[in-house]
Amino acid sequence: MTKYQQTANPNATNSELDAKTILQRGIETPELLVSLTEEQISTILYIMEGYIVNSDDTNDEQFNEDVDNIFEKLETAVDIHYAELDALTNINPEPFITGFHD
Repeated sequence: MTKYQQTANPNATNSELDAKTILQRGIETPELLVSLTEEQISTILYIMEGYIVNSDDTNDEQFNEDVDNIFEKLETAVDIHYAELDALTNINPEPFITGFHD
């Protein structure tokens, strides 16, 4: 049995990296359920904002759409979380009367 092996160029240029092809299988990309804390979401958004400010990719329409969608989903998740917390804390329980039992 012949074993073929080749090492990757550790000093690959952008043109060599651009030459790689991504295969599309024709299957829609599924959404993955991920559990993140508010702090983790905040960190992701902060890093993305910093990247966008210094990025040349802002002329790429698909990139901008992806970034907008990610921001919307993450910010919406945090908003929903706080709305649920507010709903829980705004529940007015019946007052407890000491010594009164049904």
